[in-house]
Amino acid sequence: MRTHTLGLAGIICSPFMAIMLHLSGIFENHNPTSLAAALSLIYMTGWFCSIIGLYQLNAAGYKKGRIVLLIQMMLLTVGNLWNIYSIIDPECNTIFFHIADLIGWPLDNIFMIVTGIAVASARQLQGWKRFVPLFAGFWFPVTVVLAPMLFGTSSITLMITSLYSTIFWALLGLTVYLSAGEKEATAYTAVRYI
Repeated sequence: MRTHTLGLAGIICSPFMAIMLHLSGIFENHNPTSLAAALSLIYMTGWFCSIIGLYQLNAAGYKKGRIVLLIQMMLLTVGNLWNIYSIIDPECNTIFFHIADLIGWPLDNIFMIVTGIAVASARQLQGWKRFVPLFAGFWFPVTVVLAPMLFGTSSITLMITSLYSTIFWALLGLTVYLSAGEKEATAYTAVRYI
């Protein structure tokens, strides 16, 4: 798939977590439903597309960074398998269901910090785009740890969580989209001068 298209998918899918949270609740108020799992599946598919785009752009470098992106993709795959499982049986209570839930959430979010560090350290992306994956990675500590400490499980925490995920996952997709354009322009310019 073209890198531009992957970035666009990341942008389009970014608000689906916020929609899911507003429909099904957050923290102890969360009501698991098939619709919530489907919305989460869409959101995580866009996130997955952005990570594939970063991989195609060599955004984390060519060696260890590529391994980091592959691990992120594996965690997101497990998370989306859990989402599919949840669509079928949202109140499942099997050991496999809980293990897949733990790997898919919160590990995929926590590991995004590692992904962000790898991308920032590799210096393959230009300007502000280099730091977007890291700020996306801070979603977990900001919205799951810090916001509840400051505001409890209130509507303010819900709003912070929703806005943070929508903004930074849209920026992640935009980073892939714009970086793909820059890479194509650089390649075109190089070919013209050969």
